[in-house]
Parts: sequence; C-alpha cells; structure tokens
Amino acid sequence: MVNSTKENLRRVSVKVVENAIYEGIVNITHKLPEDIKKALKDSYESEVNPKAKYILNQLISNYDIALKERIPLCQDTGSIILFIEVGQDVYFTDGYILSGINKAIARATTDKYLRSSIVHDPITRKNNHDNTPAVIHIEYARGNRVKLYIMAKGAGAENVSVSRMLPLSYASKDKIKDFILKWVTEHAAKACPPVIVGIGIGGTYDYCPVLAKKALLRKIGSKNKNSYYDKLEKELLSEINKSNIGPQGIGGKTTSLGVFIESHPCHIASLPVSINITCNSSRITKIVI
Repeated sequence: MVNSTKENLRRVSVKVVENAIYEGIVNITHKLPEDIKKALKDSYESEVNPKAKYILNQLISNYDIALKERIPLCQDTGSIILFIEVGQDVYFTDGYILSGINKAIARATTDKYLRSSIVHDPITRKNNHDNTPAVIHIEYARGNRVKLYIMAKGAGAENVSVSRMLPLSYASKDKIKDFILKWVTEHAAKACPPVIVGIGIGGTYDYCPVLAKKALLRKIGSKNKNSYYDKLEKELLSEINKSNIGPQGIGGKTTSLGVFIESHPCHIASLPVSINITCNSSRITKIVI
C-alpha cells in the first residue's frame, strides 16, 4: 500500500484557480468559441431562405462587434456553471476552492462583465448583485491537473429545457427520437435559434440533467465515441433542421448547429431522458491548470 502525503501531491493555489476563472468569464462574455462561429458562417453559406440568411449575417456581425468592442455577446450574460475535473494528485493551497470560484464570479460582476442576473432566493427574488454562488459539478480523474469548463447559460434557452422519467415502453431509438424531436421543435423558437441541443439518457432523476448539460461542452463537428449515439445525433440534427423553424424562428433550414448525447447506465426499471438547449451565443471555455 502506498501512503499518499501532501509532499507527493501537486500543489495548486486557489488564487491561481480564481484568476483563471475570472479571465475565463471575461473572455466568454464577448468572445464566441471558434467552432460555433465557423458553424454559423457555414450555415450562412448554405442557407437558402433570404430572411434566415439575413438573421445569420446579423448574428455573425454581432459577434464581430462584441469581440472588437469587448462588450457582451448578449444582454443576458447568464448563470455561471462550472464542470471541474480534479486530478486525484492535486492539493489545493491558499484557501478554499469553492470560495475562490465564487470570488472570481463576484469580481467579474463588480467589473461589469456580468449583469446581476442571479436572485438569492427563487421565491422572494432578492438579488445579491454578485451572481454567486455558481452551479458547480466536480469530478475526479487520474493525474495532477485541474480542468475547468466554464459555461454562461442564458435563461431563455434554460427555460425550455426538460427532464422526463419515461416509461420503459419508450426504450427504443425511434420512441426516444420522437420524444426529443417533439420537444425541440415545439420549444426551440423560444431559445434564440440556431440552438445546440444537449441530451442526457440514463443515470438517475438527478444525474440525467447533468449529462444533458455536460453534453453541451462538446465542440461542433465532434463525433460521439459510441457509434450508436453518433448515428442518433446525426439523425436528430437532420430532422430538427427539416422543421423549418430557422434562425430566430423565422423559417429556414438552420435551426440547430449540433446535437450531442451523453449516456449513463441506469436502473432496470427507469428510463431518464433530459434535454438541455443552449442558444446561438453558446458561451463555453476550457482551461487546464
């Protein structure tokens, strides 16, 4: 048996993590990920509906202006969500990691990169004006690195997301497809399309929505490692784009830029399925420390 001591571990200062998150938030408020920008430009070139083409051009212009002027991509700067992968050989120093994360968000709000969008209590609607606390998902991995995925998620797209415990009679590709397509085509227009659709299948009632949101971390054009789900992603994307919802819901063939699926083993008597939709300003960045 090997005894693990602090001397064996890689020390990572909480202050370093805090500063990295702060810089990540600053960047995602005005800088669209390159894969999404490319997907929008490709959609503009292939779109045949004149109104849809106009909207796509306006979106691309908006992103160029935001980058040049360092102003938010959207007036809704979103909720800050973090997926953190911590290597088991990491030892945090100089403070408490969760406090450091929230300090970074509060700093970004004070410095006017984030709008005060978070109410401290969901019923009384009291706003604490610093956008804390963050929603944080932590996983552990081998090694001594810290991987941070920072997401700024707007309410419009979040509000049309859904989770269902489906009956086992839905345990077929066609029926799950029908459920997903019905939901997305009925609600995508409210989420500022073209959207990206994250889907969680399996797990438990609480974990399935996390899978759906985690799916949104993938890059446009990436392949699912599971060939079955890779094929299903392509089929869903094709069907969604045949819906004629189009950019901002005005018609056209560009309703979704990508569909991504994360699956997890589940109980023999359960079939959880979750759909998490993000808008065309899909603000996500990855940082490795």
